[in-house]
Amino acid sequence: MSHPMISAPAASLSVDYLPAIPDDPSAIGIAPLPMPQLGPQPLCEVWRGDALFGSFVCDDDEDIERAARDAYTEILQRTKREGHPHLLRVWNHVRDINAGEGDDERYRRFCAGRHDAFAAAGWGKERLPAASAIGIREPRLVVYYLASARPGQHFENPRQVSAYDYPRQYGRCSPSFARATAFGGMVFIAGTSSIVGHESLHPGDVHAQLRETLRNIELTAKHAGCSGLGALTHLKLYLRNEGDLPIADELRAAMPHAAMLVLRADICRRELLLEIEAVGSRGATSS
Repeated sequence: MSHPMISAPAASLSVDYLPAIPDDPSAIGIAPLPMPQLGPQPLCEVWRGDALFGSFVCDDDEDIERAARDAYTEILQRTKREGHPHLLRVWNHVRDINAGEGDDERYRRFCAGRHDAFAAAGWGKERLPAASAIGIREPRLVVYYLASARPGQHFENPRQVSAYDYPRQYGRCSPSFARATAFGGMVFIAGTSSIVGHESLHPGDVHAQLRETLRNIELTAKHAGCSGLGALTHLKLYLRNEGDLPIADELRAAMPHAAMLVLRADICRRELLLEIEAVGSRGATSS
């Protein structure tokens, strides 16, 4: 079952994970995610607020660099035209994200196309939003985004090299995203994995990767104004291997207060087995 994302207007930006699409006449769009949801109960991700929710879908993604450049060029033009020129959060879904070798890997080519679109629009790294890039099996590029009339604040993790400053070994163009973006009382934690500095740690060990990922999330959240893991209210866990689903129970035990979605997806580096993104509240008390 695909996992739908819904956006509807309301007084302030918020997210809910619900067992069914709400009967909400104010809903302005439903966006199915092209990846299977794992676990006993399918959930819907529902966004409400004063931000613009949009999408870009490209069915002809054989040239992923061109597709990414076209996607971001259109997104940046549309958000500017509609008076919401500040990206807050972006979700990228890239077919066969690990296919290809060296600079020809599809993820690296996606990063190059995205970088070119930001550069052409005059975006500096200080404006880059929190984002995730996840691998899917469907033959398309799918990008969803939240944008606002007001800018958010973007934050990094001092434990990690900023993605946009990665060394040349990770491709011709570094990934274009921030580790977190804060908007009002909400914090978006970007897709986070077992990376310290710029190197992947614990290849083949999903339990150690989870522990390392949580260390990164906690430090990023604190730098973005959250009090700690207890201030994170919603988690999305991406698993490369469905057989690693029991690790979701370990994550629930570490953060029992947070609502969680679990999805099967490929991760941007082949050695990484999981990725976690989160939403939290600034100033919330840690538990």
